[in-house]
Amino acid sequence: QWIEATMQTGIVEFVREGEWKKVFFQSGQILFVSSSKENERIGQFLIKNRRIRVEDLESCLEENERTGKKLTEILEERGLISHEELYEQVILLIKDNLFDLFLWEEGRFEFTDRKLPAKVKGPLALKTGQILFQVLTRIDEKRRDGIEQIQDAEKKSPGRKKVKGRIVFKVDNNKFTLPGSYEKTEISGIKKVEEEDRETDGS
Repeated sequence: QWIEATMQTGIVEFVREGEWKKVFFQSGQILFVSSSKENERIGQFLIKNRRIRVEDLESCLEENERTGKKLTEILEERGLISHEELYEQVILLIKDNLFDLFLWEEGRFEFTDRKLPAKVKGPLALKTGQILFQVLTRIDEKRRDGIEQIQDAEKKSPGRKKVKGRIVFKVDNNKFTLPGSYEKTEISGIKKVEEEDRETDGS
């Protein structure tokens, strides 16, 4: 919210062990989200959604490396995907990346106030608050589904112990409870490995 309210331009990098994500902002709006995970990159995302073929991506990537042109431009120039459809797919990719990011249980982040690389600039600029609202609504719905599944499991297995936690995220006066905040369950009678080790050592 601070980035949007103060119209910041720069990059927020989120890092955890073996993985990173970068959110690019221009005047407080989201331009793009990149990821170290191959399946969260635009080419693989389009293949997964059956918008292009593997061989088309490989050919476009070769041109991308040879000419330095943006992959999205090459895809459009070759008529492999329309501008409108590509625009929609990029927005879906951004939302998926942010959705995954909010599921992280640990990590660190850093905001760098600097000029953005040319490859992320384009006609796409998404309102940060609006996108976060949509992503967090989706997480909240997933959380509710998780609670229903737990409740069903409790009916089938009554000797379970509830473990509670609470993480709340606020966007434009709307509060969202993030994963980890709903009630989880532990099956009674199952000991943690550390407890078993202590008992073994003491015998």
